[in-house]
Amino acid sequence: MARRPNGRAVKKHRSYTVDEAARTLNVTKGTVRRWMKDGDLPALTDQRPTLILGHDLIAFLDGRRRDRKTCQLHQAYCFRCRAPGDPAYGEVEIKLDTNGAGMMEALCATCTTVMHKRVSASRLPELQAKVKVTIKQAPARIGESAQPCPIGHFKKAR
Repeated sequence: MARRPNGRAVKKHRSYTVDEAARTLNVTKGTVRRWMKDGDLPALTDQRPTLILGHDLIAFLDGRRRDRKTCQLHQAYCFRCRAPGDPAYGEVEIKLDTNGAGMMEALCATCTTVMHKRVSASRLPELQAKVKVTIKQAPARIGESAQPCPIGHFKKAR
């Protein structure tokens, strides 16, 4: 997957050539030229080399940035829908850890994909007011069990 251009590397009061802008944003020169050709990225094309003003480049990158989608307490992010989703049937399952937090699992109401979210145990009463919560104890870790290594061939031979 391609990385997003880093707009923080761009200086506001500096002018960039196509090559400099591409190196600063870690994209190809063809990508910068395509942005200019589509009319999305303003540039000074009446001279050579073509110059891109730093504040125009920052504004262009800010305009491309998607708004972050935040989840409510009872919601979890569904990777298939690419949006925060309500749990199907208003039910969630929480597996509590020993450290006072838990992993919430729920089905997406739209596409029935399993969604996961980390939830603090202190917010459980607030969550129970919004959806039906089933609490389960998480299984013990191997290191916390009475016999940490179930496989006998790891024992040292004397």
